Amino acid sequence: MNGKSIALLSYIPVIWILAFVLYLDNRTKDSIARFHLRQTLGLQLMFIAGSIILGFFRVYFLLFPFELACLALWILGLLSALKEEEKPVFYVGEYFQEWFKNFIR
Repeated sequence: MNGKSIALLSYIPVIWILAFVLYLDNRTKDSIARFHLRQTLGLQLMFIAGSIILGFFRVYFLLFPFELACLALWILGLLSALKEEEKPVFYVGEYFQEWFKNFIR
């Protein structure tokens, strides 16, 4: 599989693990796939952790806006993958690249 296909697959939350395995199996290690795997891993972890924290503290009035913001970032990342760009999502994308650089090489 080419890098664009792996990058697009990574934006499907349940399929992310398959995209990661395909990336590891790919001999060329495309930078576009690596970039978007890091972005989606960060977005998914941010969504899960934020939802758990807001739900635990029962701050339900912030839960919907938070999930809406996560959806907007996910859409921006997906559009970037469709255009084959390595454009980080707003504000948090650079952090995801730094945090996950040793996990996804």
